[in-house]
Amino acid sequence: MFPTVARVACIAGIAVVLLAGCAGWGGAQPTPVPDTAAELPAPRVVADGRIVPLRSAELRFLGMGNVAEILVSEGQEVSAGAPLARLDSAELAVAVEQARAALDEASAQYELLREPADPEAVAIAEAQVAQAQAAARQTQGRVTAAELKAARDELAEARALLARLQAGPKVTEIEQARAALAQAQAALQTQTASLSAAKTDAELRLAQAANALRDAQDGYSRVYWENIELEKLPGDLPQARRDAEAAARRAVENGETALAQAQVDLERAREAERNGLEAAQAQVRDANARLQQLLAGADADQLAAARARVSAAEAALARLSGETRAGELEAAQAGVDQARASLEQLVAPPRAPELAAAEARVRAGQAALRRAEIALTNATLSAPFAGTVVQINLELGEQPSTLEPAIVLADMSAWRVETSDLTELDVVNVRVGDEVRLTFDAVPELNLSGIVTSIQALGKTYQGDVIYTVTVEPQAWDERLRWNMTATVTVGGE
Repeated sequence: MFPTVARVACIAGIAVVLLAGCAGWGGAQPTPVPDTAAELPAPRVVADGRIVPLRSAELRFLGMGNVAEILVSEGQEVSAGAPLARLDSAELAVAVEQARAALDEASAQYELLREPADPEAVAIAEAQVAQAQAAARQTQGRVTAAELKAARDELAEARALLARLQAGPKVTEIEQARAALAQAQAALQTQTASLSAAKTDAELRLAQAANALRDAQDGYSRVYWENIELEKLPGDLPQARRDAEAAARRAVENGETALAQAQVDLERAREAERNGLEAAQAQVRDANARLQQLLAGADADQLAAARARVSAAEAALARLSGETRAGELEAAQAGVDQARASLEQLVAPPRAPELAAAEARVRAGQAALRRAEIALTNATLSAPFAGTVVQINLELGEQPSTLEPAIVLADMSAWRVETSDLTELDVVNVRVGDEVRLTFDAVPELNLSGIVTSIQALGKTYQGDVIYTVTVEPQAWDERLRWNMTATVTVGGE
């Protein structure tokens, strides 16, 4: 780093003060010290910098998902708001539709509460009251003979079922179950013999194919080495010998194919044996389970269900022909009361708490819809300003990386230089509007002039120093310069 002129100016100021003090020792009146700061040359400040575009942005998706579309390519110029890439948004679109439907439902319920009762709904409620009253009058009448007969028949059938379960299975049912078991066992034996024979046949064919392949290989080897010996003799190898070698080679290839097919056939036979035996054994197990169930008789659950059916039938008969009719009459009157209460609730105005709750559901639906729409919008990455696509870090069908931006966009219509190591001791000597000389490591012979356009208000601590970023706008440009190239910024001085 070059020594800053600010420090030199400070030393010069101290020297002036010391000289003024020495003049005082002679007894003369002190004379005013002229302000020489304005007469000093502008301090020379040198800093490193880098070339940056007018604007740049590292764009990232706010949501998660797989990349469905990449709509631009690197180097392409885009306008502000142009879509750049999209994630798979099928589920997000469904979520928007669901949120919109929920909002419509909440809005409709709110409007229903606010509006007076629909005349048709009132008419339906009045009809329900009349229907309940008619049902009550009907309940008060006598029970018909058909109803009593149906109740008695149900009781008789329930008792007959209970008796059958308690008596146990019939002999004919057990004989049929034993015959089914014997038939399943015979089928298992037949399947075992048949499938085993098929597997043995496949194993035999595999062994035959292997022997045939070995014979073909031996024949080919013999013809091949005979031809090798004949080729050592003067003259060309006879065509018949060449044909014999080719035929022997084809025989080997055919043998290999036959061996492979025999292996496949053997695997199929083994799989068929496994599957066939499993199916036959399952039939034997099912038939045996059926026989054991019949021999064991009805279990406790079946008997309990049959007894419950008998009890229900007895209760139904008692309800139609006994004292339980009083309860039915009371139930019929309760139906009338309920229908009247529903009618009164329908014609009554809505209560304030109900309206408030309905309105809250509408607001919640609106918020949910906005949230779903924002999530759907965030599935598309758009350009915040017009510029050039500099870098794309996306792959179709994969999720964007969280470690790097999805797309880097830059406005390269103009360039600027930003310092990277201007310390607090130097930045005090720089002003907005100062003229700047720019040199570049990549193009040593190039010198450009520029103007300081902005000075960072808040410094950052870097390696023990506080540094500030100063932005310089070049007055001219050279097409050889590129983004992030290093530059030397010189402010003031000769």
